[in-house]
Amino acid sequence: MDKKLTFLGATGFVVLYFVAVFAAEFIGFAHPVCWMLAPDLGALLGALPYRWLSLRWHKFGLGTVLSAVFGLLMMAMGEVDLTCLAVIVGFGVLSDLVRMGVKRDGITYPILALGNIAEIINLWIRKAWYLQGAAEEMGQAYADAMAPLQSSLWFVVALVAIVVAAECGLWIAKK
Repeated sequence: MDKKLTFLGATGFVVLYFVAVFAAEFIGFAHPVCWMLAPDLGALLGALPYRWLSLRWHKFGLGTVLSAVFGLLMMAMGEVDLTCLAVIVGFGVLSDLVRMGVKRDGITYPILALGNIAEIINLWIRKAWYLQGAAEEMGQAYADAMAPLQSSLWFVVALVAIVVAAECGLWIAKK
């Protein structure tokens, strides 16, 4: 197998990473629990393009580029604000810093994937605002079902699920 990185190949897999992570958000229309777990599905689906790129991109920047492209496109679509963008890119940079020392996808990809919690972090930080927006967009019944998910326990569940999904995605990508 040729493990050479080309600009076209890298661009294609960066776009594929964005599409995979973004497409996962659509499960949120099914139920509020699915909305909270959408970054987990994104971590699972994004593992394949990440793995392909990580085998070819050995220098600093893989996580930074993936997170920056994802965050900037999400911001352009009005899905995240500047603070959320900073969280997404911050986790990308952190994953690169760890990758330069550890060089193990099993550690670095889950760090990158944790940045995607920024998409829904306001569920736990700006609780009333988030529920109001959910009620306007999805209806009051949806917002009422989302309210119990605002506990610290559900935040920890979401974080752990992202790491588990990222590891499972990498395992599948390696096969």
